Amino acid sequence: MISGYDHFVLLAESLQWDEKDIDHTADRAAWPQLTDTERSKVLGLIAGFVIAETAVSLELGSYEAAARDDSMEAAFRAQARDEARHARFFDLVAAEVAGIPGADAAARRDVLRTHVGPDLVDLFEERLPTTARRLADDHGVLTSAVGLYHMVIEGVVLLAGQHAMLDTLESLSTPLPGLRKGVELVLRDERWHIGFGSRIVQNADIGRDEADALLSQGEAAAKVWGDLITTEAIDAAVRQHKRRLKAAGIKFW
Repeated sequence: MISGYDHFVLLAESLQWDEKDIDHTADRAAWPQLTDTERSKVLGLIAGFVIAETAVSLELGSYEAAARDDSMEAAFRAQARDEARHARFFDLVAAEVAGIPGADAAARRDVLRTHVGPDLVDLFEERLPTTARRLADDHGVLTSAVGLYHMVIEGVVLLAGQHAMLDTLESLSTPLPGLRKGVELVLRDERWHIGFGSRIVQNADIGRDEADALLSQGEAAAKVWGDLITTEAIDAAVRQHKRRLKAAGIKFW
């Protein structure tokens, strides 16, 4: 019998993929043919994903340690495996397609930080680690930590960025098929991550203050991409965030 969060673990197993299997031959040939504006937009989004996916993959250990049962722990562990793969995929694209210099992934992240705004860097390299440290000290704040990670960061920031990337790739003068395939696979993974987090929030007793905080955090977080995503995309991400919170049983007064 499947119980607790085992459904998400089984789903994760069925969706596994290897970033090294994606062929970027066409992407490498196409990259120099893009206009400067196109390259700047795509590189900005890649940079954001490298920073974001690296950060989230590093912080899930605190969530796993705070899990309330074995099935939740296993789901967090499966998610951590996904996030590490996402980080490797976007770093591979940055290095092999965009030609970002650096002896390793950490060195390339130093270069890529110059392609995104400070709000995005602060969210992933300051606010998220602070939340994870707080969770490590107090497992009782798991619901609010999941709210930030799964509902806000994944449900708003990363989802909005992934859709923006797909829209951008669709409009390029020269296609980047390997990048597109990888982003579609990442988006597929993120859907179960968000569903998993929504289930945790749904199973918790969320009060008014916490509900209001989740809503306001989502509204603010949608803007961290700056001009890399459109105002319309930001508004759509916020509306979807609110619908997702309501679906999880959260009331707004």
